[in-house]
Amino acid sequence: MMRVKCGVLLLLPLLLGLRDPFQPPTSRCPDAALRQWRYVGAVLGKVPVAIVRDETSRWLRLKRGDTLAQGGQVRALDEKELVIDMPGACEPPQWRWQRQGKRQDENRDRGITADRQSGAGRGASPGESGGG
Repeated sequence: MMRVKCGVLLLLPLLLGLRDPFQPPTSRCPDAALRQWRYVGAVLGKVPVAIVRDETSRWLRLKRGDTLAQGGQVRALDEKELVIDMPGACEPPQWRWQRQGKRQDENRDRGITADRQSGAGRGASPGESGGG
């Protein structure tokens, strides 16, 4: 009879749905997941779209006003920064990411943009716009 009572007492927390006291409490704020996000840039246009790589290495497209599965809301975005407001008592109340990329990628992108804007093409002389 004593063994049955001890067994019931040990199983009682599981039956009542209580959390494991030896595990850290789960947070309603997704700090650990958001720390792993990488903001790689934005597609600018009529409706700007942020390109983010999340904690599971999935690519996300976010627009201003979007609500995330974690509960946050996209407040602002541009080519250099993404800002997300977090709900309730989350700390910090706002997350910011700076665009991350490799220096070689930035130089390559800048070169492509300069070629397209000049309109002069490769045959331009050194003194003309777009020349070398």
